[in-house]
Order: sequence, then structure tokens, then C-alpha cells
Amino acid sequence: MSSFANNYLAQHSSHIASMEVLQLIADISERKGKQAYYEDRAPELLKQLQHIATIQSTESSNRLEGIVVGNQRLKELVEERTTPQSRSENEVAGYRAVLNQIHASGADIPIRPGVILQLHRLLYSFSPGEGGKWKPKDNQITEKYPDGTERIRFTPTPAILTPEAMEMLCNEYANAIQDQSPHPLIVMAAFILDFLCIHPFWDGNGRMSRLLTLLCLYHGGYNVGRYISLEKIVEDTKEQYYQALYDSSQGWHEGQHDLLPWLRYFLGVILRAYRDLEDRAAVVRRTRGEKSARIREIVSGFVGPFSVRDLEERCPDIARPTINAVLKQLHEEGIIERKGSGRSTKWKNR
Repeated sequence: MSSFANNYLAQHSSHIASMEVLQLIADISERKGKQAYYEDRAPELLKQLQHIATIQSTESSNRLEGIVVGNQRLKELVEERTTPQSRSENEVAGYRAVLNQIHASGADIPIRPGVILQLHRLLYSFSPGEGGKWKPKDNQITEKYPDGTERIRFTPTPAILTPEAMEMLCNEYANAIQDQSPHPLIVMAAFILDFLCIHPFWDGNGRMSRLLTLLCLYHGGYNVGRYISLEKIVEDTKEQYYQALYDSSQGWHEGQHDLLPWLRYFLGVILRAYRDLEDRAAVVRRTRGEKSARIREIVSGFVGPFSVRDLEERCPDIARPTINAVLKQLHEEGIIERKGSGRSTKWKNR
């Protein structure tokens, strides 16, 4: 079964698309509309955020699976300044490789079984022979207790049915996205839940689910995962992550599961990422505002003509383009007038 079979999403639409869910989607959509503003106004900030997010995503997604690499080695691996020297480093380097490919061309990478196999092969590109194949035998999702005992949390789709299940899932997902019903974010959440319930690989399912989440979001134009690490948010809320996944997977095989717990969590992660992006952009806006105010104050103190160089000497931490932008604005407002042109340009208060 799946969240797309037997018209599941339509039959449960009134339950799934609750007022809470619709509000979450509305909040995300509102913040999505500001992406272009940030990309236009704060490109240097976003470049820095992307670098940080890549490191955090690689670290957090692997650490969730018990794969840990020291901070310095991790940074060197992500920046491709060294080669992996252990199994853990192989898996970190592989995750970085898939992440970079999705960031580079995510909107153009189709979600098809063959592509998912290719991405899994790339995930294990530093461990030859381990990736790019559906699971060879049945697997189980277990939970380990401090005393060493285990219990089965979920039994995924049998290995023999996995290729067919993945083919159906990708087809159903594509059809639902094309129909735009229900909302694409609901469809994405259902796809990731089903992927995790099928658990198509012997290893790497959790990491692949987070990479596929990023890929789905790129397809929908939700680019926040480029600048804010979704994986870091999942790691920070891992108890809620595992609980939501457990709650929504119960009854999945029979088509009697409840998508809502997982959907709430999924949307909450995306919304938090957008809020984090807003917070970081707000710092830049405030800083810019402070700089503009300083330039205006300095300009008002000049009695005679002054140049851009005069301003640079008084505020060396402010870049020339910012100074020129403020001077242009002051000129348009009629506060200052231009004297001369080119390198000999001087300005004077009216």
C-alpha cells in the first residue's frame, strides 16, 4: 500500500488538510515569496549561508545514522580538500557529493526509480559496490534500548516487491504533483513517508530520504534548503522526527495510516528553515540600515565639498558601493548636489 493508493489522499483530505496544516502551508508560501528578495539584496550572505548549510547538512544527516567524523576532517571533506580515510569518511564524502549535485541542478533531476538508484550509488561512491541496488533481502526498522534489547518498530515492504513499489510510488507522486491536488507540500510529505515505509535500500534509507526531501522542495521552488540545513533541524528535533514517523507509519501496509502527524512535522521543519533564513536576512537589513544612517550623519556634518574618499576615511568598514548608493539617494532627495564628474566628483550639502 501507499499514501497514494486507493485514492487515500482524496478520501482523507478533510482530515489531512486541517486548518493547522493549511495555516502552515500559508506561512511557508508567504516566506517562499521572499526568496528572490534575499537572492537579489544579500547574495554574499546567502553564499556564506550555503557553505555553512552544506557542512551542517552533511554532518547532521550522517550523525543521525551514527556516522561521526571530527570537525576539522568534516570541513576538509566537505570542501574537498582531502580524501576520505575511513568508512565513516567515505560516507560523509558520498553525502557531500549527492548534496552538491542536488544543489547544482536539483530542479532538473527527475524523481524516478532509476535516478534514485543513481543518487544512492553516488552516496556510496567512495565505498564501491555498496550503492545503487535495491535491498537484496527483507529488512526491519528496530529500536535499541540502553540494556541492549531491541524491538521492531516497523516492517517495511518485502525485498521482492520493492522494485514494483518504487515504480508505483514515483508514478503516483508525479501524477499528484502534476494535478496540483492536494497541495504539493502535502504530496511531498506523503512521498517521503512512503519512501521510508518501503525502505528500499539495505543501508542509507534515512540519508536518502533527507536528500530526496531537498530534491522535492527544489522541484516546488522551495529553495530554503540551499541556505538553511534541513538536516540540522531534523537532528535538533530527532525525538519528534522519530515519533511522527512512527505514528504515521502504523497501519501503512493496510492503507489505514494517519499521514497527519508526519505532515505536521514535515511542514514544521520547512517553516522553521524559512524563519531561520528570515532571521539571518534581518540582521543584514538592520546592519545596512545602521550603515546608511551613519553615512547620512557624516554627510550632514560636512560644511564644504567632500568626496567618496572622504567618507571612506571616516567609515572604513563600509564598502564603496554602499556609500555610492546612499549618496545617490541623498541626491535624489535633494539633500546634496554634485560638483564635477568622474574621479573628481565632489558633493556638497544644499
